[in-house]
Amino acid sequence: MKTAIIYHSHSGITKNVIQKIHDEISADIIEVTPIHPYSSLMVIPKGCYRALRGLHDSVLPEKIDVSAYDLLIIASPVWAGKPTPVINGGIEGLTGCQGKHAFVLLTCKSTESGEQALISMVERLKAKGISISGTVVLDQAGSIEIETIQTVIRDISSL
Repeated sequence: MKTAIIYHSHSGITKNVIQKIHDEISADIIEVTPIHPYSSLMVIPKGCYRALRGLHDSVLPEKIDVSAYDLLIIASPVWAGKPTPVINGGIEGLTGCQGKHAFVLLTCKSTESGEQALISMVERLKAKGISISGTVVLDQAGSIEIETIQTVIRDISSL
């Protein structure tokens, strides 16, 4: 099964989790980055505001053709209880999505905010024609616990 990991990471937490998953499974990694990065001073007032509104940022790569993949792992931090505008931009740029399956991974401070963000992220992916095969929300502790990440890897590998 050909797998792509498509992710955004602002502080490095999501990237660290994705790297651990990548070390265990064979997958291509595609990092989505904002064309105009958020400074540490603007991530809360601007980034969280844009996340709350469900907006998407202009990102690189602008288009991501996923037609060659069987499984997509889509990962992002959570800002203000929503997916980041950066991952929203990445999802906006997905092409070749019909009939694809995705595993959604969110990292956040609290599970409650992650569960809230999961709803809108899943809706965005379904609107692109992607079926959701699994989801996980990793809070601060879960994103660094090796046992928790190993469970996520097993869940992904079983798809």
